[in-house]
Amino acid sequence: MQVTETIIIVIYLIVVILMGIYFSRRALSTEDDYWAAGRRINSFVGAFALFAALASASSLMGAVGSGVEFGLPFFFAYGFGAIGILPLLLFVAAGQLRRSGVRTLPEYFSKRYGQSVQIIAAVIVVISMTFYMVPQLTASGLIGQYVLGIEYTTAVILIGASFILYAAIGGMWAITYTDLVQGMLIVVGLFVLAVVIFIDHGGFGSLVQSALAVDPDFGSVQLGWMSYFGIFISFLFFGIVSPSAVMRNFTSTSAKIARRTALGACFLYLLVFVFGLFIAIAGVNLDILGTVDNTDMIFIAVIEHYLPSILAGIMLAGLIAAIMSSADAMLLAVSAGVAQDIYKGAINKRAKEKTVTIIGLICMLIAGFIGLLIALEPPQLIAIMVGWVGGALLSTFAFPVILGIWWSRANTPGAIAGILGGGITFLVLVTTPGELVSEPIIAAPVSLMLMIVVSLLTKSPSENIKKQVELNYTRIKDDM
Repeated sequence: MQVTETIIIVIYLIVVILMGIYFSRRALSTEDDYWAAGRRINSFVGAFALFAALASASSLMGAVGSGVEFGLPFFFAYGFGAIGILPLLLFVAAGQLRRSGVRTLPEYFSKRYGQSVQIIAAVIVVISMTFYMVPQLTASGLIGQYVLGIEYTTAVILIGASFILYAAIGGMWAITYTDLVQGMLIVVGLFVLAVVIFIDHGGFGSLVQSALAVDPDFGSVQLGWMSYFGIFISFLFFGIVSPSAVMRNFTSTSAKIARRTALGACFLYLLVFVFGLFIAIAGVNLDILGTVDNTDMIFIAVIEHYLPSILAGIMLAGLIAAIMSSADAMLLAVSAGVAQDIYKGAINKRAKEKTVTIIGLICMLIAGFIGLLIALEPPQLIAIMVGWVGGALLSTFAFPVILGIWWSRANTPGAIAGILGGGITFLVLVTTPGELVSEPIIAAPVSLMLMIVVSLLTKSPSENIKKQVELNYTRIKDDM
């Protein structure tokens, strides 16, 4: 056990649990408070919360580990796609989704296409977000095992139980304000580590040269072009298709604030990958690729090599912050999918708000438990697991969301065809041996074509829906 780092991490876990308890009464008062923080989040808090929701363990440990293993071109494809998430969200969907007045992505589908699409989308959200928690919990287990000196299984349960508890009892209020703290911790920690690496090597140029001396292939293309393009596209659309990220739009006080939130989060995410570049190159310099059981551990090795105990503890807390800030948002998306979209949306439309929020809390606990079970035997690299989920969401949701906002002729049969066609195509491709995470390159266009063709061949949406699209979703100038 590394005592200093352990003390800092334990203090951090206690603080976020206390924040969840503090916000619990407010969160459980209404559905809006539990899933949308009463729609009262400003752009400063919202930017850090959105950034923290996206800056997962994959953004940190996964990007560095896969960058060291697959080379600098893979890191850039990963990073440029992730950085591009927020500009795309800013211009294509942020303000429009906030103006729609809903709380969840499936609820948007209900308002735009009808209840059938809402139910299909909710099922996909529940499955994908539960699975997406696995890489976050995997990372928590690796950190806990290394720092706390405990078994991987114990670490997964300990850290996982912490974020499940505060997210379940505090809802979006607790998640948003813990994400504010976590986002700040991530940015500051990465900045300090990058500066130390820069000084230690006497500049960026010498850092790169020494890395190439260790691994001459680090700067070379090691995979097929579809692998790079596939992971770039998967992350690029993530802010639009990820229910956990989209729900942040609904917490903003207005459509204008939602767009400003996306802009602020974009700047923060850019910093993460600038600092992450230094860390990945430093990871190559350590020359431990063949000696670690899991390449995602290279990030932690860099921390321990370059930072003293106190700073290392803060940085490791930052990694746990990245895990918790993403996983809590995923849990909330799962609970909303079951309680808000399936139970109240289809089973009991007259359900009382208190009942719905309690069901959401219970669903969050169950989903967290399932995620913990899967994480005990996780598959492959963290970055690849995240790529799977990103690709699946892109293949199913991207064009039903975008065309729903920008094309008034898009209708219910078209949306169903797009979601199911894209999803089935992705599943077929992902189970077929081939290029790494290249499936969305094929599955997403299939979804687009099916949606357009089926929409044009079937009955046009009602005039009310068309007017809603034209007057409500596309008023960009009102958001500026």
